[in-house]
Amino acid sequence: MLDSYFFVPGDKQKYLDKVATLEADFIVIDLEDAVALQNKQAALALVLSLTPEKKHFVRIPFLEDCYSKEQVSQLIIQYEGRIVLPKVSCLEEVQSVVALVPTISLQLIVLVENPTCFIHLPAILNTYSSQIHAVGFGSHDFCSITGIKHTLAHLAFYKRQLILITKAYKTSYLDGVDLNLTDFAAFNEEALFAFEIGASGKFLIHPKQIAALKNIPFMSESEMEQLTAVYEKVKDIPEENIEVHTIDGKVYEKPHIIRIKHLMHKIQQRY
Repeated sequence: MLDSYFFVPGDKQKYLDKVATLEADFIVIDLEDAVALQNKQAALALVLSLTPEKKHFVRIPFLEDCYSKEQVSQLIIQYEGRIVLPKVSCLEEVQSVVALVPTISLQLIVLVENPTCFIHLPAILNTYSSQIHAVGFGSHDFCSITGIKHTLAHLAFYKRQLILITKAYKTSYLDGVDLNLTDFAAFNEEALFAFEIGASGKFLIHPKQIAALKNIPFMSESEMEQLTAVYEKVKDIPEENIEVHTIDGKVYEKPHIIRIKHLMHKIQQRY
């Protein structure tokens, strides 16, 4: 029920060759943390040689000096504006990226990886929500900077706040990566929590996590039965004609019905 956003190192041909076989909803080709400084230029050439699909994004270390403005502009054009922005702190930094290729309407994923970005996120979304595909939580960098212990209990408040802010500007929240590739109980708990508070997707870094995410029972059997029953009665109603419905003794208002139709659409696409 959460979309998967899978990171692939931009300098590893063998991994890039396998992208088409991955059952991820979105691919993020990484030119930032996954690529050593000495490999940045070779990775750039490799990434620019690819033919990206509509579900492919590229993460660019635009605040570092490894790529020129011309090279960043090339990437923006090549990937049709599907850019992941790391280490953002303020509105002005986002503005500097948007200004590079003003003729392209961007589809940004803004990563919240520091407390300054957390505070300035409403201003960023207020200005550029129409060009922001989603907001992602870079929770590990966030914890490194703030000193917060990286546990769900300690991060739950910040995740809820990010959900609230992104929903206010009609955009999506993507939950951060889990670096533990052995403890899938913690991964499942984190993903389930993200879904239950309103997240749209989750960042992944290993193929095993793709399968694990797909196998999480985000809803109980009884919840699925209820969802399906309601959907069958409202599926053909155009959104503009949705009214209050009472189904099996329970009242469903327009926001509930839109949410149900959205969930069922995702389930039908996936399964």
